[in-house]
Amino acid sequence: MANRTNLAYDLSVYEPKKAPSVPEQKSPEIKMKKNPAPIARKQSAFKFFVKAVFIFAVLCAVLYGKVESNALFGEISDLEDQLKNLQTENITLAAEYEARTSLKNVEDYAENVLGLKKLDKSQIEYVEISGDSVIEIVDVENKNVFIRLRNWFNELGEKLGL
Repeated sequence: MANRTNLAYDLSVYEPKKAPSVPEQKSPEIKMKKNPAPIARKQSAFKFFVKAVFIFAVLCAVLYGKVESNALFGEISDLEDQLKNLQTENITLAAEYEARTSLKNVEDYAENVLGLKKLDKSQIEYVEISGDSVIEIVDVENKNVFIRLRNWFNELGEKLGL
């Protein structure tokens, strides 16, 4: 079934349009204005140049920083290699020192170079002390004046707890 509607179609939309009637045209007036753009372009060119110089300076600073850090890393690497070599040499010298100062080498040096011999039982002498085995300290009466003053100050310091 066909839908029937009571809406009317505007068929004038599909008709060709007529050109509007043109009244007598006046020639347009041409007004000359100076273009302010060249001044603005000069300023923008200067700004562009300043920005380019700034960017170039920043780029150079970054590159210089990279070069310097690379040089420092190379120096650190060289110093670490030198440290490893010195540590190896230290270990070698310590082992050589231990080998030279061993007890056997010291005994050989004493016997062969110095002509010393090991102690025999025949070389031991025993001493007998007659009387009491008490040691007495003999006080020397001929002490110097300065020694007596020093001793007096020492005794005074002991009494005071210094």
